Amino acid sequence: MTAHIKRLVQQLDGEAGESYDARAELIRIGSDAIPAIVDGLPFLGSFGQLTAIEVFEEMGDPRCGPALIGLLNSDNPTVREWVAMALASLEIDGAIEPLRRAHRACLQRATPPDWTEPSGIRWALTELGARTPVVPPLTARLRAPALRTTLLAGPRPTSPRSSTTWPTTPR
Repeated sequence: MTAHIKRLVQQLDGEAGESYDARAELIRIGSDAIPAIVDGLPFLGSFGQLTAIEVFEEMGDPRCGPALIGLLNSDNPTVREWVAMALASLEIDGAIEPLRRAHRACLQRATPPDWTEPSGIRWALTELGARTPVVPPLTARLRAPALRTTLLAGPRPTSPRSSTTWPTTPR
């Protein structure tokens, strides 16, 4: 089985169809595949690493935490972003300080704050309770009336075909 799992890990970096099939098979195998995926991560390209991150998230096993934390040093900003978000969604213990270092590295590289990598890292820090979201005062004031209107009016249907009757105004 181990040789089969190792082959599947190598296929994570293959063409899209082959990679997708390997991903599905590794998820089906489950937690038994995690050590082989962790061992294979350094030998995968960016596409394979992104696919491995998806496998880890789908499995939900915290044993992948140290390997994910190691990928925060990847040369690929998309890998770093996906890793940050996976660390938060898996609630990996010990991820906060590495995420803070990754955020500082974004600042040192002068990565624009609205790009996906720093946004993903900030989201992860917020989800893990290490950061409070900051809303500029002007933006917060714009939200307040909309929130009051929503609370007073109640839920709105999402489609005219939904079972909820659309509110009408008298003619």
